[in-house]
Amino acid sequence: MKTYTRGQLLVAGLAGMVAGSVVGFVVGLLVAPETGGQLRRRLSYRMTQLSERLQGMVESLLHPPEPSEAQRTGDALVANARAQAETIRQDIDALLGDLRRKRASSSSA
Repeated sequence: MKTYTRGQLLVAGLAGMVAGSVVGFVVGLLVAPETGGQLRRRLSYRMTQLSERLQGMVESLLHPPEPSEAQRTGDALVANARAQAETIRQDIDALLGDLRRKRASSSSA
């Protein structure tokens, strides 16, 4: 299975968005029941919106936000709980091993 880098995925996603926007733009022009002036204003507004959304998505991909204090605290709590669960699991395994040995020694005696 081929793996893709973050940059390749970003380029592919952006290319798909641009292609979809162009197709939508052309279809919109073909079926628009508006006058030329109204259509140009509406398209200009939509293109501005699309540009702002695209810029925001690119910014968030290129500069991901730092984890918040709550997220760091939550991650630390999860790591601590996993460590405690592992310790408990090891204790249970040890107790089960002791019980098996006692049962084996009492059945052979």
